[in-house]
Amino acid sequence: MPTPERRPLLAAQEGIWAGQQLDTDSPAYNTAEYLCVAGPLDTALFERALRHVVAETEALNVTFDTDDTGRPWQIDTPADGWHLHLADLTAEPDPRARASTWMDQDMARPVDLTRGPVFGHALLRTAPEEFLWYHRVHHIALDGFGLSLVARRVAQVYTALMAGEPVPESGFGTLESVRAEERAYRGSARHTEDRAYWTGRYADHPPVPGPAGRSALPARTFHRYLAELDPATTGRLRTVARALSVTWSEILLAVTVAQLHRLTRAPEIVLSLPAMGRLGSVALRVPATVRNILPLRVPVTPDDSLRVLAPRISRELRAALPHQRYRYEQLRRDLKLVGGQRRLSGPGVNIMPFAYDLKFAGHPSTVHNVSAGPVDDLAVNVYDRADGTGLRIAVDANPDLYTESETAAFQEGLLALLAEALADPDRPLGGGRAHRTVPVLDGGPLPVPARPVLSLIADHAARRGGAVAVEHAGATLTYAQLLGAARDIAREIAGRGVGKGDLVAVALPRGTYAVTALLGVLLSGAAYCPLDPGAPADRTARLLADAAPALVLTTGDHTAGFMEHPEHPVLLLDGPEAGPGTTGTPSASALAPEPTDLAYVLHTSGSTGRPKGVAVGHAALAHFVAAATHRYGLRRKDRVLQFAPPHFDASVEEIFLTLCAGATLVVRTDDMTDSVPDFLDACARLRVSVLDLPTAYWHELAHAVSTGTAALPEGVRTVVIGGEPALPERVERWRESVGTSVTLLNTYGPTEATVVATVADLSAPGLAAGDVPIGLPLPGTRAAVVDGELYLLGPTLADGYRGDLPDGARFAPLTALADAPRAYRTGDLVRIGADGQLRHLGRADAEFKISGHRVQPAEVENALLTHSGIREAAVAGQVLPDGTRRLVAHVVAPAVADAPAPSAAEIRDHLRARLPAAMVPSAVEVVDRLPRTGSGKIDRAALAEPPDHRAPVHRAPAEGSPLERTVTGVWRQILGTEAVAVHDDVFDLGAHSLQAIQAANRLGVELGREVKVAWLFQHPTAAGLVRFLTEGEAGAEAEAGSGAETGARVGVETGAEPEVDSGPERPRPAPAPTVLPPPRVLLHDAELDPDIRPGAKRTPREAPRRILLTGATGFVGSHLLARLLADTDAEIVCTVRAADVPEATARVHAALTRHGIAPGERASARLTALPADLARTDLGLSPETLADLAASCDAIFHNAASVSILRDYTTLRAANTESTRRLLRLAAVGTTPLHYVSTLSVAPPARHRPEVPEEFLPFHEGLRHGYQRSKWASEHLLEQAAQRGLPVTVHRLGRVLGPARTGYVNERDFLWSVLRAGVPAGIVPELFEDEVWTPVDFVARSLVHLCLRRDEGTAGVFNHATLPRVRLADVYDWVRAYGYPVRVLPLANWRERLPRSADAAATTLAFFDSAADDSDGQDRPTDLRLGHVRADRVRAGLAGSGITCPPVDRDQFFRYLDHCVTTGALPAPDTRCPAG
Repeated sequence: MPTPERRPLLAAQEGIWAGQQLDTDSPAYNTAEYLCVAGPLDTALFERALRHVVAETEALNVTFDTDDTGRPWQIDTPADGWHLHLADLTAEPDPRARASTWMDQDMARPVDLTRGPVFGHALLRTAPEEFLWYHRVHHIALDGFGLSLVARRVAQVYTALMAGEPVPESGFGTLESVRAEERAYRGSARHTEDRAYWTGRYADHPPVPGPAGRSALPARTFHRYLAELDPATTGRLRTVARALSVTWSEILLAVTVAQLHRLTRAPEIVLSLPAMGRLGSVALRVPATVRNILPLRVPVTPDDSLRVLAPRISRELRAALPHQRYRYEQLRRDLKLVGGQRRLSGPGVNIMPFAYDLKFAGHPSTVHNVSAGPVDDLAVNVYDRADGTGLRIAVDANPDLYTESETAAFQEGLLALLAEALADPDRPLGGGRAHRTVPVLDGGPLPVPARPVLSLIADHAARRGGAVAVEHAGATLTYAQLLGAARDIAREIAGRGVGKGDLVAVALPRGTYAVTALLGVLLSGAAYCPLDPGAPADRTARLLADAAPALVLTTGDHTAGFMEHPEHPVLLLDGPEAGPGTTGTPSASALAPEPTDLAYVLHTSGSTGRPKGVAVGHAALAHFVAAATHRYGLRRKDRVLQFAPPHFDASVEEIFLTLCAGATLVVRTDDMTDSVPDFLDACARLRVSVLDLPTAYWHELAHAVSTGTAALPEGVRTVVIGGEPALPERVERWRESVGTSVTLLNTYGPTEATVVATVADLSAPGLAAGDVPIGLPLPGTRAAVVDGELYLLGPTLADGYRGDLPDGARFAPLTALADAPRAYRTGDLVRIGADGQLRHLGRADAEFKISGHRVQPAEVENALLTHSGIREAAVAGQVLPDGTRRLVAHVVAPAVADAPAPSAAEIRDHLRARLPAAMVPSAVEVVDRLPRTGSGKIDRAALAEPPDHRAPVHRAPAEGSPLERTVTGVWRQILGTEAVAVHDDVFDLGAHSLQAIQAANRLGVELGREVKVAWLFQHPTAAGLVRFLTEGEAGAEAEAGSGAETGARVGVETGAEPEVDSGPERPRPAPAPTVLPPPRVLLHDAELDPDIRPGAKRTPREAPRRILLTGATGFVGSHLLARLLADTDAEIVCTVRAADVPEATARVHAALTRHGIAPGERASARLTALPADLARTDLGLSPETLADLAASCDAIFHNAASVSILRDYTTLRAANTESTRRLLRLAAVGTTPLHYVSTLSVAPPARHRPEVPEEFLPFHEGLRHGYQRSKWASEHLLEQAAQRGLPVTVHRLGRVLGPARTGYVNERDFLWSVLRAGVPAGIVPELFEDEVWTPVDFVARSLVHLCLRRDEGTAGVFNHATLPRVRLADVYDWVRAYGYPVRVLPLANWRERLPRSADAAATTLAFFDSAADDSDGQDRPTDLRLGHVRADRVRAGLAGSGITCPPVDRDQFFRYLDHCVTTGALPAPDTRCPAG
């Protein structure tokens, strides 16, 4: 067979290929439309016409692949074997809607460009005489005009066939003619002229504004809003165009520019204008992709009318069109606008005036676009089909930038502006801001009226005076003692003549003194102002000057900073004048504060360079306490950790919410945070139930918990975080390791809105991966979003700032709302998601949040400029690629001869004496000059760029490490230059997307590992890429049991999980001869609590009356439920994760139906569904329900488990291990038998132990995956329970197949995932020699029989492996015999050749990637085989029962394959060998 011809890509194809490689599984480049044919069609002739046209269209008979250098080529590949989807939808309730749904599903399928076909067709009958012809094609093959050529040709051929006439010639030109024309153009003087035009026009790199204010990569889908311009409006459009001497399309461009100007107020809009690129070209008659993008820059002012703006656009367009053949991708490379956030143009306007007056044998048709391809930002697509139906305008939007409501609003605004412009072309188009309804989020009403905080605390002291209010370092204060001590302090304050209207500074660290002092100040009628007792003297002096307190409260060891200020008297709480605590009352002069009185003043960083004091009143504090207590769900029995010091506003939340709820405030000691494990151990000892943490610290805690280096205490039920944006990666780690068993509340709020304004529950099950909302407003408050910026409204707003500060203007009436309510302008940019929750996007100003501090660069810059060796200074916050936040100071030394610039250490020492530690930059750069913008201002955007994204100031020919030299060497080869240093941004050196793909391929070969193209865009310097790669290696080779969750998932019900070690080999240390110890968290979890011991043993009943079953909705669980209903008369209580009983019941019955099980009405009446969550404390059940189950259940069958071979142990421990512990505690109450369903995969591989005994197993190095470890830990708990006398059994299952009688297949099973991925590709992998297979119905009958026996042999371990083992070689022979011509490949080769677009390939390959990353960092030979599995106890228990099962043979396996074909899990084989 001759080798297929390969040909170079067209210029337009290269850009599309590069874009697709950024996400090879994305369907974004699918384009499609459908023609609605009004009349009957002969489907057979139509298919004949279609196949004729496909065969003669070169662009549809292609695939694409790369050579050894990574360069893509187009391969001539006949499109044989494609299928026309025919469907009669006339019986559907809504045929058009059903057709649309089918098209959406087809559009969501990615195209494998290496295999083809690159197109798809369907003919859908939607009425007796109406057909929809749908045709989809990858954009690399055809552009919009190419699609129209194919459609016209199909209509022509069909018409000829219907008339019985010869099919005329197509008139199509060849792709080679287009390639030749492109080659000639690139070598012509015209190419040089065009390049000069474009590079000159955009030499100044104009800003690219857009309504979203940011950019994103094209998403896999897009929002679309479609509108029709009726013939009358379209006629008016054409009339006005003629009157203005412009085209109608130029009017639409002008209106779009004006609308974008209204939304952005940018003085210049840069549009993306797709150009057909065919006029005067051979491509005019060639179906292909040659479309180009023209950047169109248009100056615009609010006063421009259509009469002014449309001709301006026309002139710009006429100047650009002669140069339209110069490629957009090349221009970006010329201007070094490739990679990162660099943009050449913004929202697009795509005018498609392709006449579609097509008739199919006389029957007219109308065309409807489905997708025009990927959407970067916004795209306005205009279709003029010249069929008298008017224009069709579709607005498409990138869902990563715009919500559906924002897309709809843009379309509505555009159409409204068009109507205004056509009605009066002389009317200014700018006007005010485009009319948009300001979205307002309402937190709803307060659940209870707000009460003063002092009143609430006094109530607790009066009613529950003996309850503990505060604990610190072993000391406790009851509510009565706390209030008494606070009243003593109030008397002392009043005795100094201080009271209502005064401010008292409190300079104390965390502790009982601080809590008592704050309450004492408030009881005196004064307001408190917390100061950091350890702050530098300069800062303390400035804060005292600003606050002007009437008194300072502190202790003797913190007086040094205050004695220098005699104008501020000091009261020492530990001095001789401080009396003992009593339960008396303050003096009569201490009046209870009014709601309008000031409660406290907290200082934050100021934009003017000096701190600003935020004044918060009692009414705001009371409202916040009422709202947040409700939202957080605080209750009296809670023990809340105070993490923050008093001068952080988080302390307000911790102290007052806790005390007003009547709970216990547990004040942390300084040594608790020495390490995260120590911190969590201390929290466990202190019985903390609610953690309130700064997000920065929680990031570390989440990482430690997810990697198994620390364990979250059992008693913690809620974690509150806030202070800075939470990293999505950390949130995912938390959700995977902790699950929903602990509520995680992400809070947002400035001090100006009393601590917290919005809250999001990040433990909510419906939250998408990577989504980190900041939530909804607290009850009784509101939030508005104006031009993307967040405004806060309501009674929790602060009174304002003390003193006359420019920032005071942030508190002002919000005139965008009808009643102009008082609001606080936060400076934070947000968007509202589809779920109505807020998402934080960044800052609108220079403020930067780090470690919970709000830092204004001006304050740090002022401190820097007090150093004599610094002439200029600029400070910026940077967010590094890994999410790390840091402050960087850029300083310029005076130009003094022989005067050395100050060192970074010296500068930091200077700052430490003046600023809090968090405001001291972690990086200091001494530079010759600061970067400036064109207007001479400091370029703060450039300073905020992480180092990897900024061009090097001083390029040095540093060689770097061997790995860095490898990276730079590859780039030097590709870029053809030796001037590539390790810190150079390769895109600044001219690299483009195609070269990035080549570099990724070559680096993959050089390094012997996968290198993703996206990584090169994210880390465009050799140093940055090497750091990313090496840090990734280190993370993968960390402590055994760590390892990040990949996000992919291969579900396996139960059974021996094959451990696969594959992928490119690279040298590693030789395997250690000893077994690594289990991770600390695993050892901790595997220890049974000392108090779990047999309770009062009940008299056993003849037959069980009530049985508790977990996991009833799973594969094995459904069959266990059916067996228990059939073999007993007991009530079967099934725990189900559901919101309520109806939902739980529905889930159980749906699972039974799914598995073909019909228990009957009488049996179903004995089924009770119980909403529960095994991952939560107490299984998510109330104490009453637990007590009832413990007293009434005669047996517990624990079958539930979270099953994933890819997930780390810490992500499974709550649902798998801790649920076993909780059920053992339940069983111990009445010494109830507990039967546990485990897996043979807990056993060591054959090379470690030749036999798998029916006994409990010690830890071994074969326990490498999280699921195995969770099952082993549960077995270890059961082993200890058995030793203490609890009746427990363990049932280890191998690979569990579908019922022998039905052939049902558990498609989540690992081996079936392998077959589903490999069979369609004709390749299967070498995995293991043989393994244990058991049909699920036999397993269920055996297990129930063994568990319900009443003889002495019922306890202990049972290995369900009584059937002959199945050889993998036999399985593959059966697959071939069934009709699938598969080849067996070594695993590494199979992984390499498996098409990534195969439906099951992604998760299957993710499993093998996970298995290859050994948790202890050592490569071992692949060994998936277990030793001889002893099943003597199972055989003995089944003897005489009549429970038998024939071995799995070819006939049985054929029934499984039949099921897969019937359900569409596998394609039907071309030839089917009969069973037997």
